Amino acid sequence: MTLVVDARDADALGDEPVWHDGKVVGWVTSGGYGHCVGQSLALAYVPTAVARGGVACEVEILGERRPAVVQARALYDPSGERMRTS
Repeated sequence: MTLVVDARDADALGDEPVWHDGKVVGWVTSGGYGHCVGQSLALAYVPTAVARGGVACEVEILGERRPAVVQARALYDPSGERMRTS
């Protein structure tokens, strides 16, 4: 799933734990700053119970848990219009 992470000074890169309800429930596969959407993003494996849009969780970056929210849809061009009109 795609997560939007509240990370002002460091982005997830990969292998960071994902926390939900005080437990590690998954891990980040890749991440970085999404310049087109202006937010820190992470792609992560999480259980289906957590993989719903709007679910709050945390990503541990450099030993600090950062708030994150699961996204149900693509953040950039979710309808695919930009791809079709180019």
